[in-house]
Amino acid sequence: MRRIILTVGVMVWMFTGMVMASGPLGKKWESNKNCEACHQEISKKWETSRHSNSHFSKNDLFKKSLEYIVRKNPTMILDEVKVECAQCHNPRLAKRDVSNEEKVGLLLEDDQTKKHFHAILENKTMKNGINCMVCHNIDEIHLDKKKGSGGMNSVKFGPQGTMFGPFADAVSPYHKTEQRAHFVGDKPTLCFVCHYSQKNAHGLEVYATGKEYDQFKTGEEGCKECHMSKKRKGVASNFAPAGEKPKARMMRAHRFASVDNSNILNDFVDVKGTTDGDKFVITLKNRAPHKIPTGYGLRKIILKVTFLDKNDKVLAKKRYVLGTKWVDEKGKETIPHLAVKVAKDTRMDGKSTNAYRFPIPDGAVYAKYSFSYRLIPEGLAKELGITDPFFLREYTFSEQRVHL
Repeated sequence: MRRIILTVGVMVWMFTGMVMASGPLGKKWESNKNCEACHQEISKKWETSRHSNSHFSKNDLFKKSLEYIVRKNPTMILDEVKVECAQCHNPRLAKRDVSNEEKVGLLLEDDQTKKHFHAILENKTMKNGINCMVCHNIDEIHLDKKKGSGGMNSVKFGPQGTMFGPFADAVSPYHKTEQRAHFVGDKPTLCFVCHYSQKNAHGLEVYATGKEYDQFKTGEEGCKECHMSKKRKGVASNFAPAGEKPKARMMRAHRFASVDNSNILNDFVDVKGTTDGDKFVITLKNRAPHKIPTGYGLRKIILKVTFLDKNDKVLAKKRYVLGTKWVDEKGKETIPHLAVKVAKDTRMDGKSTNAYRFPIPDGAVYAKYSFSYRLIPEGLAKELGITDPFFLREYTFSEQRVHL
């Protein structure tokens, strides 16, 4: 326990300052499992998504990054950082900020304060991630793009028991249903509540997918077609009045595509290897309206080429990395949220085509080339103590062998 000398007044603050920003969700709304009976396909697909793993207890990179931030900044308090990050990671958090009194309680490791924060940060609703009651209970969106993504601070939630969606004629025996414009069409307004942009304490933009979209879009395409799916005929709800069948809808898969539950990079990045004189050229065409890689700043795309002779003996190996390198005040590589400078940014722009050239060594007859993806560099993964294979893997999306 940390020892701090307190006045009586501060001790009074500690036990009277626990004010919740809004009430917690009732048990009926705390988990997607309560939605599954009517929305089986949607719920099962959502469970494969990273949205379902947004809580630090299910996301090793998030959890270890929080701990790393506090380790590097002894004046910061872990639960305070968790509350701040929950604005987007868990927007149904029943708290918007941490009072000075609560900070003192956390520093003192006061049992009552610790139990309070455990209750709000690690309850069933929080652990269920970005679930149905996060998105489909949003009544209004008030995103200020100049300030960037605000998460829970950019939305107004509706009453518990009212679900909002794209259909004006939806009915349910379980909850009220209403249509809202941010679910209709392809505009990415809802996504940008958390995925527009955000800066760290040093003023560096640690992600800016929404700003990139505004810069590179060529029409009104949004996020849904790529990260959910194209519209297809299906059943959004299994419920139907007696004697009727569930209503067929034009709907999208709620997969929120990532590298582990889709082929999203194959679907939206074209990869081609050709020779040009004494160079082997890998051409990438990015058809997405944002940079690649985008989102969390540690992500990397890796191009590899192996040159072989006629007997398949390896003559040379080459690689090129598309990504961002973030450094601290000492010039050491760090995570985006602690960086003071971007040392390098080799990412591709949205809606662009780039060619990457590799010298062909003498005697080379074949070339093997690949296009792969990492969520975090190996060195930083080790420094943070990442153990989850999801974050340690290198995901290969394209691999070819050609005759030179």
